[in-house]
Amino acid sequence: MYSVAVAKIMVPQYRHRQNMKFGFVILYCVVQLAVVVVADDPPGHMQPIGSHMPPMPIEERDDLPNPIEFYDNYVKPGVPVVFKGIAKKFPNFNDMKSDEYLREKHGDFEVLVETAKKEDRNNPPRTMNLSNYLSIYEKEDVYVVQTMFPPEAFTKEAFVPKCLLCQGFLDRLNMVIMWLSSGGTKSVLHNDSFENLNCVLDGTKEFVMIDRKHADLVPIDNPDRGFSSVDVEKVDMHKYPTLGKLPWYIANMEAGDCFYIPKNWFHHVNSSQTRNLAINIWWRSSKEFKHREECEKSLADIPEYDTLWNYRLNNGIKIEDLVFADAFSENGTTTLINLLKITYKTLPKEMEAKQKREALEKLQELFYQADANKDKLLSKDEITSTASSLVQDFLTDEAVLEEEVDELYDEVKEEL
Repeated sequence: MYSVAVAKIMVPQYRHRQNMKFGFVILYCVVQLAVVVVADDPPGHMQPIGSHMPPMPIEERDDLPNPIEFYDNYVKPGVPVVFKGIAKKFPNFNDMKSDEYLREKHGDFEVLVETAKKEDRNNPPRTMNLSNYLSIYEKEDVYVVQTMFPPEAFTKEAFVPKCLLCQGFLDRLNMVIMWLSSGGTKSVLHNDSFENLNCVLDGTKEFVMIDRKHADLVPIDNPDRGFSSVDVEKVDMHKYPTLGKLPWYIANMEAGDCFYIPKNWFHHVNSSQTRNLAINIWWRSSKEFKHREECEKSLADIPEYDTLWNYRLNNGIKIEDLVFADAFSENGTTTLINLLKITYKTLPKEMEAKQKREALEKLQELFYQADANKDKLLSKDEITSTASSLVQDFLTDEAVLEEEVDELYDEVKEEL
């Protein structure tokens, strides 16, 4: 009886051990299969962008070149460079680290607020004044991306460094943008059709850069808006295999650094997990440095910086090339209602009502953005000083932008 009882007990225990061994064999095989699958994935698969190979460094300097040296050595050849610590000389450098300062001086400044720190260009922004934004930005998933146009008061907080203080650059200033968040923002992979100088005033930024000469390998699947749909935190190398072939550069910026980003270089930007504030200046590129002789004569007198307030932006667009050119009165201004009426008459009759409404909504946004002095009148000077991206939808079919001529020149030069 004892041996039978033991046998009854031992049989299920034996079967249990056999089942466990069989289970371990299956688990081992699954793990091995997973390892094989992972091993077959290309480098950087489902990892942050730039993980596929070690980065190459970008030049750093502790000084600022004069405008001619800057153009000849960096802008014309398209060479990125970080100028370390130069923004620390700006008189408001420490003030810009204070929310209280911004609230007191510019609390009424209307700003555009992105509704996700991980950039999604399909999300519509919100509008609020800066004071309200400062009361929520540490708790909500938001950040400011706001253009500034002289003579807006906030442009007194933006400074133009010495390397741009000659007419050859100043005549081509196109747009100035403030970026403000509580940290942790991530941009899409994109490029810009302007030259760019980005100055970090608080926090840090990391730029993942790809040379524009590799444009054929960069998956810009939203060409009209100049960005890629790739998930910058988890790159699918099977979906975007060309990214795994691209050499890349890295630029690490600290508060006080300014970074020159050449036109059409591809980049992705990470900001630190702490308060982050930067101001960047865009200007239109040129095939040659205009007014070189005048600049050479004035090199000894160029200051280290000057306030943006003293200059006007220029988008390179001519009033006569706009569909609403006839809206301006003899004194060169127009009201919003008149602007809408004149533009509405130019819309094709076959255009759907929804498209017409969207066009007029864009025009209304242009009016409010470009009306720098907020007098409810839009002047010709304000139109030519506003962001070209706001105006381009209202160009006539015959209009040709200077940038398009430059691009055509490049294509012809390459063929020759």
